[in-house]
Amino acid sequence: MAATQQQVLDTLGKLTETTQQLSDDWNNEKIKLERETNDFMEETNKSIQNEMAKLKRVTNEMTGETNRRPTVAFRSNDLVDHSPSSGETLVFKTTTLNEGLGYDNKSGIFTAPVAGTYTFSVQLCVDGGKDMYYAIVADGVDIKKGFFCDKDWDACYTTDTVAVLHKDSKVYVKCSYSSNVLVTSNNYWNTFSGVLVKS
Repeated sequence: MAATQQQVLDTLGKLTETTQQLSDDWNNEKIKLERETNDFMEETNKSIQNEMAKLKRVTNEMTGETNRRPTVAFRSNDLVDHSPSSGETLVFKTTTLNEGLGYDNKSGIFTAPVAGTYTFSVQLCVDGGKDMYYAIVADGVDIKKGFFCDKDWDACYTTDTVAVLHKDSKVYVKCSYSSNVLVTSNNYWNTFSGVLVKS
């Protein structure tokens, strides 16, 4: 009888140990699984955040280019000398627009504040029976040349050109032949303007 009771107690003891071992193993596996799940979720979140950051960067590059482009534009009129000599820079002393502060109405020279592609426009009003030979100059090189004239009437003519400039490149309009006579009034102006198209 005593032996049977001891066997039962031993069996119960072994069952208790086995149950405890199973419980410990389960808890260990549970902890391991939770850790692996947390690691997986953390890595997944990092990957998602990295992809979202890439997508945002690409979107900003595609849609934000215009917003990041600096504004450079100028418009000037009121010519100082209406009978310029050959080689003389035409100075337009009234500046009505100067975004980027590139145009100097004392010298008549535009200095590019940033590198990029620019377009320039010039209007010159010529006395009837006279002519005006001009050149648009960029960094000392003539990039547009021509002349305006009308046999009988005062007339205004417009010309334009495009230039790819470095930062601090200089652009101006010059008289390329002497004995030119320009005119102005409230109704027609001599003007020089330019704008940055792409930086």
